[in-house]
Amino acid sequence: MKLSKITSYLEGKAPISLQEAYDNSGLILGNTDAEITKVLVCLDADIDTIEYAISQNCQLVLSHHPTVFKAIKNFTLQTRESSILIKSIKNDLALYSSHTNFDSAEGGLSDLICAKVGLKNIKVLKSYSYDSAEYGAGRYGETEPIDGNNFISKMKSKLGLDTIRYVGQIPQTVIRVAVYNGSYDRDIMNDLTRISPVTLITGDLKYHDAQELIYNGIFTIDAGHYGTEIIFVDEMANMLEERFSNLNIIRYKGKDVFNYHY
Repeated sequence: MKLSKITSYLEGKAPISLQEAYDNSGLILGNTDAEITKVLVCLDADIDTIEYAISQNCQLVLSHHPTVFKAIKNFTLQTRESSILIKSIKNDLALYSSHTNFDSAEGGLSDLICAKVGLKNIKVLKSYSYDSAEYGAGRYGETEPIDGNNFISKMKSKLGLDTIRYVGQIPQTVIRVAVYNGSYDRDIMNDLTRISPVTLITGDLKYHDAQELIYNGIFTIDAGHYGTEIIFVDEMANMLEERFSNLNIIRYKGKDVFNYHY
């Protein structure tokens, strides 16, 4: 199967035009006429991932996070991005990313997390416009009233997490929940206060942003960047297996870059 057929399907599900301005989703490396029989799906296309894909004779690595965000001026083995590209080129390995476009797309990561924690009446948190339809970053919805501590335990179980961080006072009852996977963005504060009281699930929360959330009375669960996005691997693999029965799909979850000492 030609690479172009796979990328057309992916971009039908999550159009590149949905990506954030800073992003670099889409085909990063490869020939659209290349024949693809085996695909590795991952969160990060780092050097370990690339080496594993090569060992498994894959022709395509489909990652959530782009290998390259900014222009590369020098291709040497001394930089992370260049090392990945050089090894991929030498082994005829195509690289494709479905990042913030997949986050914002219908059925994308934000919607998946909402489904996992059992939210209903789901709406877009930070809206844009696209072909006269509403789309945007993040989601919010409602759960059956649940004790705050029980909600935290439920969320940890559904996302497969052993530990989380949180800021603010754990609410007695959780009803409205917002989801902003990956890295928290302070630009959503107005959207959060608009729908408050709300519990926020996010990742990569910075200290001063946490202070602002506390000041605005928004209880926030920081489930981590990896923790809120690793579900991409199974979802994307399932999508490809359902659409292309003749493709061999490999799931590669790697591990969180952060370790914890208990």
